[in-house]
Amino acid sequence: MKKIKYFTKDSLIMANREAVRTKRSRSLHEHLLLQLPSHLRFPVGMTIPHSDYELRLSLAVGPSEDKLQIVWLDVPYGTYNDLPEVEVSS
Repeated sequence: MKKIKYFTKDSLIMANREAVRTKRSRSLHEHLLLQLPSHLRFPVGMTIPHSDYELRLSLAVGPSEDKLQIVWLDVPYGTYNDLPEVEVSS
């Protein structure tokens, strides 16, 4: 089994607010995040070390016109490490 980290809607909004507040290179438009369904989990697809203190994450946030919508968000290592995980078949 493989473990995948994910955001909830609330944790994604909080991480994004921190990215905006700290002027990170990748953040999201909050008004779009507020439209996301509350019952979904938003999995982290890829992680790229961006500096000594932050990661750049790709996230799947849902379909857009029948295509998977991928977004990028810069977060501190601690935020990433604290994300919950779910086990999935590999």
